[in-house]
Amino acid sequence: MMNKLINPILFIMCLFVTACSDDNNGNEPISSFSLDKTYYEVRLGRGSTNIHVTNGSGYISLSIEDEKILNAKYAGGLYADGLRGVIHLYGLQKGSTTLTITDNVTKDVETVEVKVTDCYLAYVINDSNHPILPAGTTLFLVNNQAQDYYLFDQDNIYNKPILKDNSYEFFITQDTDTGTGSEPANYAIPYLRLYMHNPADTGTTTAEFYDFEIEMYGEDASSSYVLQVIQAYLDVDWEELKGNIQTKSPAPIDMTMIMTVPDTDYRIRGVLSTVSIPEHILE
Repeated sequence: MMNKLINPILFIMCLFVTACSDDNNGNEPISSFSLDKTYYEVRLGRGSTNIHVTNGSGYISLSIEDEKILNAKYAGGLYADGLRGVIHLYGLQKGSTTLTITDNVTKDVETVEVKVTDCYLAYVINDSNHPILPAGTTLFLVNNQAQDYYLFDQDNIYNKPILKDNSYEFFITQDTDTGTGSEPANYAIPYLRLYMHNPADTGTTTAEFYDFEIEMYGEDASSSYVLQVIQAYLDVDWEELKGNIQTKSPAPIDMTMIMTVPDTDYRIRGVLSTVSIPEHILE
């Protein structure tokens, strides 16, 4: 009689221990898979836009409607911040397509629209006394035929540019430095020019413009990498612009780009960045 009572008790205790052991091992029910957004943008040819997978099983399959426009790769695994995985989106050609994301365990499916825009580069302005490019703004230079640019307030929650126009251009001037040698040396000085058109004057192509010298020399200079990044993202051929002009060796300072206006006290200090432009701005 005693044995008949003990066996059920032992069985229940075993179940309790097993359940506790499962809890200690972190075996939790798998949540359903879903995304907070169903629209993403990625710039053409450079960098990626990431979709963070925060729920579901983490075992994901991807299907792209038009593989000529978009490439997508999934990196699964439990990250330190609790992410289940990250989907990296790469723009191959301008246009829009859909990406179908399937959780292979829960069978949940999400379909998102992905738009590939022109490539662009951001200039995040931290300190400036110039009225056109004030501190706390970000200048986006777009690599398209019109060479559009947009200026956004970094605190603008409505994602509307405070300035937009076309076009901009980079160019080179020469600076002659006689130094201590008998022969003067010519050095290349890179510039950014921003054109500002009068929207009321649609019958003319004339425009006001502002020139900014990119400070590459001296103790407090731009990073030596900024010209390379501008060339990579905006297709600026510095070699073609400067021709045979010699260049000094600039000092590397992170990705800082400092611009001044010659013969004035205007000075702009910012950082070249791959931060994304607000959505639904670019075609």
